[in-house]
Amino acid sequence: MIDKYFKRPVFWDYFFAIILSTLVTILWKNDALGVPKEEYLYSTVSDLSTISLTMAGFILTLLTVLISFKSTAKRKTELSLESDSLYEIFFSTKLYFETVKNLKNAIVSLTLIAIVGYVLKLSLNSHNYYTLFSYNVFGMTIIFFTVFRCLIILSKIIKIQEDK
Repeated sequence: MIDKYFKRPVFWDYFFAIILSTLVTILWKNDALGVPKEEYLYSTVSDLSTISLTMAGFILTLLTVLISFKSTAKRKTELSLESDSLYEIFFSTKLYFETVKNLKNAIVSLTLIAIVGYVLKLSLNSHNYYTLFSYNVFGMTIIFFTVFRCLIILSKIIKIQEDK
């Protein structure tokens, strides 16, 4: 199942976020959920945007470190499975490029969530509770799945170290 998720992780993140935000909004409109105060909605939009940008910065730092280490790794033709480190082997496989692609997509996704949040906060009038509430659920879901995906990637890299 996780392999299917990692084939199109951004698609699945947004798919689940749309479903969850739609479901929660429908429940809210049908009075099955309580209505948060307007200040809480605007505050949560700001918080989600800030968290999203902060997480994008952390992931960008990780990506920069991986790319920096890659530049010092040996080429694939020079590798020896017995004498080279697991990182050198990792950097010369397709797994490295998949990792970089997933981390890059996480940065783009988190940055998009932050920008949309700030645009909504600046452009919506005070009677758009449903839009703000839907965005909050959507944004929290995207942040959760994106950070979770990055943690899975990091745990797999650490697992490589343990398997040596």
